[in-house]
Amino acid sequence: MIDKTVNFQMAFEALPGNTLLLEPNAPQFTILAISDELLRLSAQNRADVVGNSVFDVFPEYSAAVTADGPSTLRASLQNSLRTKQPERLTLICYDESDAEGAVEARYWSAHTKPVLNSAGEVQYLIHTTEDITAQVRTQQRAQENESRFRNVVEQAPVAITLTRGLDVVIESINTPMLRMLGKATAAEVLGKMMVEVLPHVGSQVILEMAKAVTETGQAFRGNEVPIKMLSDNGELEQRYYNVSYTPLIEAGLVTGVIHLAIDVTEQVRARQEVEEHSEELKRFKFMADQARDPFILMREDGSFAYLNHKALEALGYTEEEAQNLRVPDVDAIHDQEGFAQLFALAQRETIPKVETMHKRKNGQLFPVEVSLAGLLLGGKPHLFAIPRDITQQKKFTEALRESEERFRIMADATPNLVWAVHPDSTIRYVNKAFVEFVGVSMEEYATTGWSAYLPEEELEFAQKTLTEAIRSRTIYSMEHRMRRQDGEYRWLLAQGAPSYYPNGEIYGYVGSAIDITELKKANEQLVRINNDLDNFVYTASHDLKAPISNIEGLLHALLRTPSTESMQSEQVQQLLGMMQESVERFTKTIANLTDIVKLQKENKEETVQIQLAEVIEHVLLDLEAQRALADAHVEVEVTACPVIRFSAKNLRSVVFNLLSNALKYRSPDRALRVQLQCSVTPEYDVLSVTDNGLGIESGRLDQLFTMFKRFHDHVEGSGIGLYMVKKMVENAGGKIEVETEAGVGSTFRVYFPH
Repeated sequence: MIDKTVNFQMAFEALPGNTLLLEPNAPQFTILAISDELLRLSAQNRADVVGNSVFDVFPEYSAAVTADGPSTLRASLQNSLRTKQPERLTLICYDESDAEGAVEARYWSAHTKPVLNSAGEVQYLIHTTEDITAQVRTQQRAQENESRFRNVVEQAPVAITLTRGLDVVIESINTPMLRMLGKATAAEVLGKMMVEVLPHVGSQVILEMAKAVTETGQAFRGNEVPIKMLSDNGELEQRYYNVSYTPLIEAGLVTGVIHLAIDVTEQVRARQEVEEHSEELKRFKFMADQARDPFILMREDGSFAYLNHKALEALGYTEEEAQNLRVPDVDAIHDQEGFAQLFALAQRETIPKVETMHKRKNGQLFPVEVSLAGLLLGGKPHLFAIPRDITQQKKFTEALRESEERFRIMADATPNLVWAVHPDSTIRYVNKAFVEFVGVSMEEYATTGWSAYLPEEELEFAQKTLTEAIRSRTIYSMEHRMRRQDGEYRWLLAQGAPSYYPNGEIYGYVGSAIDITELKKANEQLVRINNDLDNFVYTASHDLKAPISNIEGLLHALLRTPSTESMQSEQVQQLLGMMQESVERFTKTIANLTDIVKLQKENKEETVQIQLAEVIEHVLLDLEAQRALADAHVEVEVTACPVIRFSAKNLRSVVFNLLSNALKYRSPDRALRVQLQCSVTPEYDVLSVTDNGLGIESGRLDQLFTMFKRFHDHVEGSGIGLYMVKKMVENAGGKIEVETEAGVGSTFRVYFPH
């Protein structure tokens, strides 16, 4: 009897393709069987595969760029197990290593099918994969080729566009073609039919050409194809183009058309004009002889058809001698092959100006700049040239280069900030000192310009000053601030003057700037000192005049006293007392003025670390009598800044003046309360003295820190205390501020720099 039992294990292993039989024991998914073909492809032994997790056999390579492949497979297997439905992965990127251990990315499509038992439960998972690496890489190469093609199209100097289908839909276009179509951006044309972009070409042959190439796959080339295009004024005009339509064939099918176009309208019109107005060569000769420039007409073989009088004069030949001349006789760097190519090219398109060396009859060489154009005379092509002697221009250019080089050498040697700008005020050059000042390279500064370094509120004025000077060709001078490389704005005195080429054309503006920040500060200090001096003189004159007058009057009164006995009288004693009081006032004023003069002369007192709390405590002891008389409650909380860096005697004077003022100018309507507090900022230690005294009217605050200014006369005072406090603090680099309200009180804040 024949054994008909089927060996499913053997049959499965012999299956074609890459197949795995998996146990549905997530997350391991143990391999129960593997096809021979997959085993061979993975280069493993069956014993090392069967019975192991699929993810142990086909591990994830962490070093691979595409190491996320296995995690995608795991999700697919789990999804098929959960849903009991087939699961397909169209693309899996999985890395494999070769014999040398190098990791290679490979691509697969995968299909997982669950096998259900009679109870409807998943008994097996059949996982089949197909290596599609070749197809994926072919697609990638196609995409790369298309990307390279698009880059070539964009960078090409001629107008190129790519269209698809019989509707001639624009898919890709470069900048020259956009300009030719009169469009500013690619967004205006991409994805649109040519007839939408250029409605006027719908009835012209150009559109039919593109459709024919799409249908037949046959390329088309045409020279001087007439096409009507919109001019700048919106009207149709006849133009001429050398065109090329090349079919784009992919997988044997025409998928698009590459359009290439060169506008040769000007050449065609020039040739037509010569043909229309020059029946024969003699007409050209007549025209050439009237020209102020050398005119040269050449044949295709390199012989001269004609040289006008100016050309003969420039080369040193007679008309008879010129009949035997050829191009190599006058062009010192003539190349026969290059001439032939240039001749042919000139018949099709405009040739840019070229430089070469011409040779006179006496052998002298001189540089020329040549304008070239193709002409059709008598039915034959010619090359028309207008050479201009640029010897002087070359000398001028070289002299200018040398001059600029000398200028830059001198400019870099000066400590001043030296600059040069173009006539439109853009940066041409800045010297080494300027570059070091702004802290960027010459190239970066030329790109950003000075607007990034001037304060916003000064930029408009500075730009207007320079622009107006350039417009009127005048010298200018101005002061402005500019940000130094360390972020500090420095004051500069800038002066500039127009510079010209030898031919009178404006070269631009050249100027320099010096840092006047310290001078500005000195001037400001001098102004403040002068103001204080004026105030001092006025005050001294005013305050000294009164006691002197009093003494003088009292003396006169005393002299009029009739007898010695009268000196002992009550009236005389009263006069003497008044005289004594005036003398004391005079003495006190002189002492105050002496203190002020000393303070003016003090630029910097030696600063030391001072215990603020101790200074306050000593001052309070000195003012204890006044505090008791005012029945004042004084609160001190200065633990935030235990030490102040300041002059010891000046710190005591500051605290004394602020506290004594708070005690003197108390309000009779309420008990006096004084608070002393200290806080710390990144730059300062801030001492605050707050009271609930009389306060000061806001309109008089500008006079608060001036000499001999008093706002309350019911108590004794000299009027210089706050002035001296302000000077002491400012001399040390600090400042003082006040907040006050009449009838409420005042807060003085003194900022001591760290």
